[in-house]
Amino acid sequence: MKPIRKILSLLLALLCLLPTFETAAEGEARPEIRKLRTEGAIVHFETDVPVAAYCFTTLDILPDPEHPDWRPCSGTAFAVFKMDGTYFLRVRTEGGTVSDSVRVTVSSGFRYTIEAEGLDHLMEPIDTFLADHGDSIDAFNQSLAESAIEAGLYSRAAVGNVCMTFLTRLSDYGMTLSYQPSGNFTAQNDWGISPAWGTKMKKTETDSAGKYTRYSMNCGTIIIWAFKQAGLNLNSTGKRFCIGNTGLVSRMDDNKAKLDQGETGDIIATKTSHTMLILDRIDTDGDGLSDSYLVFEMESPYLKLKIRSLHSVRMCTLYRMGAFFDDSGAYRRFARYWEGSFYIPKSAFPDCYQSASAHLSGRRILSLIEMAAREAAVYGKAVRKTA
Repeated sequence: MKPIRKILSLLLALLCLLPTFETAAEGEARPEIRKLRTEGAIVHFETDVPVAAYCFTTLDILPDPEHPDWRPCSGTAFAVFKMDGTYFLRVRTEGGTVSDSVRVTVSSGFRYTIEAEGLDHLMEPIDTFLADHGDSIDAFNQSLAESAIEAGLYSRAAVGNVCMTFLTRLSDYGMTLSYQPSGNFTAQNDWGISPAWGTKMKKTETDSAGKYTRYSMNCGTIIIWAFKQAGLNLNSTGKRFCIGNTGLVSRMDDNKAKLDQGETGDIIATKTSHTMLILDRIDTDGDGLSDSYLVFEMESPYLKLKIRSLHSVRMCTLYRMGAFFDDSGAYRRFARYWEGSFYIPKSAFPDCYQSASAHLSGRRILSLIEMAAREAAVYGKAVRKTA
């Protein structure tokens, strides 16, 4: 027994010598998450010190330091798009010190209809369709603008919010957008809903998957369109194999990454150049860590949300779009319409963005007034009790 005890004692001593991930670096205080709130699908949070990464898990567990659920970041204020659910949020400093976890529940009101189950695809002019449901293109466009502004223009969160606003508003009417191989609505002045969507084409289009008779979008142009509603110009005059190449840092393909490294706004491309947009990392097996992506995908015959496991995309290419979102990538010089930047100047935005901004400001002021009234009522009740 004595040799066994010696071995166990030695192992225990070695374990005590190993640095633990959660231990604060020498002289470094543990970061704190402050001012956590959710607005729809957007999780807003601030930290007391600059941090270098954050992670969301579905169980209160600490991922390994190298796990891809740790998403790189910088600064002290963040807005992150998250699918509905309950999460545990942690942040990490550059020195490796990790915060305590904070529980956050996202309840956006969005409809996450996977594979467009139970939905029809648009086979009549969209303006007529919306009018029949008491809606309009103008109202629809305003809601898209509000979703982008609410999440923060030019951001990953805004792209995710726009996509889900668009899908939810259509699915509220039991509808999604049909597929068109050559579909495009991404010219300089093309914003919001195209009046042509759903109208009958003069000439039927065909591909290996079938025949198409209605104007719409394809897998790449719908992604360019979604980015544009968030104020981001994915249009380019440069040569590229995939729209994901627009996110390169300084040379072609330098933004390709391991397939488990994606997050909201990154792009996955198949070997046949089919593209899909990542909306979120999700946990499908319940172990607390992500194993799949929620993607926004125009795939014949219609637009849909899909859950793509990491295994299912193993033969694809992941393009990280960080240099695009921070407007630092070399492809800025090839930006179509607004040269030199991926950020569309606000002077080029349609009027609905200005009215959306005013509407959101009014709504926030009203919310603050209501909050102050509730706090005053609580305070008044406390005073009466002590009187």
